Amino acid sequence: MRNTLASLLRNEGGAVAPIVALSMLGLIVTGGVAFDYARLATMDTELQQAADQAALAAAGQLDRVDGAQARATAAISDASNTNRLAANFTRFANDTDGATVEIASITFCSAFDDSKADTTAACTTTADSTESRFVIVTTSTRTANYLFTPIVASFSGTSSATAVAGVESAICSVAPLFVCTEDTDFPGDDDIGRGLLLKTGSGNSWAPGNYGLLDFGAGNGGAINALLGHGLNGCQATGEVKTEPGNKDVTDAINTRLDVYDGSPLTKDPTACNTADGTGCPAKNARKDLIIDITPGPSTQPEIVKFGTDEVPPTPPTLAELKDAADAAGLVCPADPKAAELEFGLANSSPIGFNRDSCHYDNSCADGNFGDKNWDRAAYLAAVHPGVTASAIATALANGSTGATLTRYDIYQWEMADPANRMVTKRLDSFDSPKTSGPPTNKKYQYPIRAQCSYPEVKYGSTDYPAQKDRRVLPVVAANCAALNGSGSLDEKFTLLRVFDVFLTEPSAQRSVPGVTDNKEIYGEVIGPADTFESGSGLQYYARNKPYLVR
Repeated sequence: MRNTLASLLRNEGGAVAPIVALSMLGLIVTGGVAFDYARLATMDTELQQAADQAALAAAGQLDRVDGAQARATAAISDASNTNRLAANFTRFANDTDGATVEIASITFCSAFDDSKADTTAACTTTADSTESRFVIVTTSTRTANYLFTPIVASFSGTSSATAVAGVESAICSVAPLFVCTEDTDFPGDDDIGRGLLLKTGSGNSWAPGNYGLLDFGAGNGGAINALLGHGLNGCQATGEVKTEPGNKDVTDAINTRLDVYDGSPLTKDPTACNTADGTGCPAKNARKDLIIDITPGPSTQPEIVKFGTDEVPPTPPTLAELKDAADAAGLVCPADPKAAELEFGLANSSPIGFNRDSCHYDNSCADGNFGDKNWDRAAYLAAVHPGVTASAIATALANGSTGATLTRYDIYQWEMADPANRMVTKRLDSFDSPKTSGPPTNKKYQYPIRAQCSYPEVKYGSTDYPAQKDRRVLPVVAANCAALNGSGSLDEKFTLLRVFDVFLTEPSAQRSVPGVTDNKEIYGEVIGPADTFESGSGLQYYARNKPYLVR
């Protein structure tokens, strides 16, 4: 017995067991703390990802128009989830607040100085949607209740996350022109059909209806090429786009779309029309109001071919008789880029082209450069489409228009739908009573006719190029120019509102009557928000907003 006890005391087997038993507590504590803090770290990552995604979703709504802040807020914290674009979840928070990560605060900034470490100090806060360019998003605080760490008297860990995002705007495929407007909803339904007289900005003064150039980085030559082509090739961030005043080279380039090749070397050669893609080519229907009065000799007055000198009212002349009379008088259109072919009109008739809004002829438009949609439809139809009424065209179009609301673009579309309706040489096959002269006893009856060179058809270029956006429809940037002084950055100096389509109703030219027109001015009609050449929505085709994380 004594020997057995002594042997047991000398036995070293299992001596490490007490040490292991004592160390188990430390191992359990260490593993538990690691497990719990891994949960906390993962929850923190989840919250940061939620803040990042929420900030990007909110920034994507900052389009600088009224209501942007409300839409940005609803996109990430709409309680009903009806409008929420970003809803993130946590799998590692095990508090009682559910799986959805809610947003605790949203702050909007007009500017954000990323050089400042303090996020709050870096933000210039604003309550104005039109000035909101950045958003700061902070998530609600979430808790990870520890499983093992309470052994060392720590029961939970809490965390939240903050992210800052901005929005970078880009413009794509537009003509390098912007038009000033103070209406953030322009163009609305009430603007469709309004005549628009675009004037160059004067010095540092930019008023609604003024236009300027968008410099995509290639200067004036780049603007000319974009107008001769189909707009900006690709997309460019608005922060890289500068503004410049308009000039005559620009209007010369636009005139090529209406079959007028004149002015600067880049725009005076009709052979520049590229039939492969339509660059530099005219529209298929280029009827316009430019005419050249011609004379048979040194006379400075336009030649008037007079039919009828008898006391008996003559029979109205036919088109063949008019042409014969012109040949006999030696009337030939000059070899000039503005001359197309001989055309005849009543001596007091207006040029053949779309009329302006009546208020633009006497500068009485209530909204300055923006017209009121009231234009002389009957005069245009009588001159170009005798016997056709506005009501008949409205019925044929079946687009909801009426004879009283028919726009110039409506009539143009009707003309384009049937080649028989376009480019029709003006024919005087219906006359009012002949003009009379002389005493009653020897009254003379005459039809005074003006011979002129005009544009009844496209003369230059080919119209066989592939389908593109109609060359008489120009996608133009509408912008709020209130902060613009001279030239400046698109993002900093003025706000891009949207892209809209303008129907070019006449070439830019120096005119005296009717209405004074400068050759740097552009006259057109508002069609509405821009469509692509395939008639699809131009929302993402012409303008894009790209949100990005700042921090």
